[in-house]
Amino acid sequence: MKKTILLPLLTCLFIFAQCKKDKNAAGSLPPATQTGENTFGCLINGEVFVPKGYDGTGRPNPHVQYDYDLNGQPYLAISANLFNSNNSLGEVLISFRNLTQPGFYQHPTTFNFSVGWPIEIGSCSTVIFDTTIQKHGGGTITKLDISNRIISGTFDFKYKTLQCDTVFITDGRFDIKF
Repeated sequence: MKKTILLPLLTCLFIFAQCKKDKNAAGSLPPATQTGENTFGCLINGEVFVPKGYDGTGRPNPHVQYDYDLNGQPYLAISANLFNSNNSLGEVLISFRNLTQPGFYQHPTTFNFSVGWPIEIGSCSTVIFDTTIQKHGGGTITKLDISNRIISGTFDFKYKTLQCDTVFITDGRFDIKF
């Protein structure tokens, strides 16, 4: 009888311990706000990635570019870097094309991304227009307030290169005043 109770009890404890670990990792990310807090963060294979440091040029980190492409369509590009003494240890870049309203934007038509050299994934990086890499994902613009210059949203994506296993970027969020 003790074995019948002990096994389910241990299983439940194991499951709850795993949930707590995941919750703590996501808890280290900046909150998902919509007030122009200039925050950016995500989990890369479960490890927290947030921008830190500067490149010495005075460019903010994260850096935001909101502009119009050659067809007159608005786009947003956000690069977030992890710097150590002006050297980049990692970068996550996301971009939204034809950005006209809040909503979901999907790769490859209106959402794209690249990840370069983060400590969390070693040399498993991807460049934004590399068609040899399997890429999937998207982002949601939750707030697009052009008059107050605030853009907020979330993103999740994954990719696989020929040299590396699948890299998962989850719980991504940003809240930028541009």
